[in-house]
Amino acid sequence: MTSEGLEMQPVNEADWDYLIVLDACRYDIFEQEYEDFLEGELKKVRSRGSATPEWLKNTFTGRYSYNYISANPYINGEGLTLGDLVSGEDWSWKAPEQFQNVVDSWIKDWDDELNTVRPEDLTDTALENLEYSKTVIHYIQPHRPFISMNEKNFEWAPKNKLEDEEETVLRKALDATRPVWDPVFSSIPYTFQAKIKGALGLGNDYEKLAREKGEEKVKEYYRKDLRLALEEVKRLIEGLDGKVVVTADHGELLGEGGWGHYIGGNEDELLNVPWLEVREKEA
Repeated sequence: MTSEGLEMQPVNEADWDYLIVLDACRYDIFEQEYEDFLEGELKKVRSRGSATPEWLKNTFTGRYSYNYISANPYINGEGLTLGDLVSGEDWSWKAPEQFQNVVDSWIKDWDDELNTVRPEDLTDTALENLEYSKTVIHYIQPHRPFISMNEKNFEWAPKNKLEDEEETVLRKALDATRPVWDPVFSSIPYTFQAKIKGALGLGNDYEKLAREKGEEKVKEYYRKDLRLALEEVKRLIEGLDGKVVVTADHGELLGEGGWGHYIGGNEDELLNVPWLEVREKEA
């Protein structure tokens, strides 16, 4: 399926009071699951990025009077830029310069055992921080680590980078020589890129999980975590008064030539995301 003619995700153009972002939520699986929790008008839109940093940089290009409550460390009130958190990218974008207010749920609510923020904890934090006219609430689910499998050993890169600037010698060497090899490497199909990274010890452990658990089991975990998030989105919306939209920053590859997501991707599974205008409460 191609995405020609799809509307670009209208984050800053649309009329909303609350924008709920589900991290790494692809359109097709959202479409299959959302009606068990939410009512409204759903359409498929095209994200401006295939990974959170790219989506942020391309979507929020100015200063916005938004209150951004985030379980994702890329949106942080600590003043760190995307370039500080993404190896090899010189991106000066940082949340405090883009948004009126930033609430770091990823600090306050981080579960050290699961290495993520539980959706119920983000919901509670959001309901305590609604004093602004336009608020973005960014859940980390269905992004890994999967709560439904109690994935304790997963280490989530952005938070690790915020806490520890040390990197491996190999990665530092690769970053230093990136201008030489990156143009060639980027032209290689994604599947082969993943294999090369794996051989260098820089591979996506999502792929390792799929090998160990089986592809269908990983897809089941993804779907279960989406449903966990949607249950909390439903609870959150019950406490909101205004126009609500549910969307995603980007999608996710679940075996369609790769696993997870990466900057610069053009697969429909990465760029096609939901845009659900939630039915307003009756007066």
